[in-house]
Amino acid sequence: MSDLEDEIDVLGEEFARAAKFIERSHDQFEQKDLLKFYGFYKQATSGKCNVSKPGIFNISGRAKWSAWNELGDMTKELAMKGYIRHLNGLKPQWDQSDDSGDGFKPKEASWVSVSTFAQEEDVLGADEKTVIDFIKEGNVEEVRKAVTSNEIEPIVNELDDEGLGLIHWAADRGNVDILRLIIQVPAVDINLQDAGGQTALHYASSCGNHNCVKLLVDSGADKTVQDDEGEMCLDVAFG
Repeated sequence: MSDLEDEIDVLGEEFARAAKFIERSHDQFEQKDLLKFYGFYKQATSGKCNVSKPGIFNISGRAKWSAWNELGDMTKELAMKGYIRHLNGLKPQWDQSDDSGDGFKPKEASWVSVSTFAQEEDVLGADEKTVIDFIKEGNVEEVRKAVTSNEIEPIVNELDDEGLGLIHWAADRGNVDILRLIIQVPAVDINLQDAGGQTALHYASSCGNHNCVKLLVDSGADKTVQDDEGEMCLDVAFG
């Protein structure tokens, strides 16, 4: 192994320790610093920002997107160094303790998740949540308020930064009451396709959410829509 490879391995190990430290002690940092960590982390693990800017109603998503996107073509190695350098500036002694005796106990993640988009759900303040957040947590009453507001029609068929629409999230989570509320929005496209060409019927079928499948079919969902792989809902059905 070359000296360069050794240096990269050492950097990667220190970066992993730093990310773990932030994950379990995020409550000691301000949101602006967590956003900076988030941007560096995404750049270090995924490279240049490659997702679309979230919609205007996704406040936290837009903030995280901006923190990542502003790093441009920064290399992964420089991003790891930036992450570690920023932590060193805020907590110079952070790396002088072990995992079991440092006094930092795991807590719920801040809304600025510093690991990955999917590993853990963001914890948002009430005033920061979007209709997608309410769908994810199964909050029927808040979704009801959202879908009856004047703001719902422009975004009801909009795909988020993960390539999903409201109807996909509802079908994925299997909450038939929430899915019914989304379907009742006049402007909704019941056959809306996600970034991979899948409809809500694909999601409900693949997750085995039979009540959602029935509701979608009864509401006129097209069972013959094919995704980008040429598969229909029956091809991906679970159970």
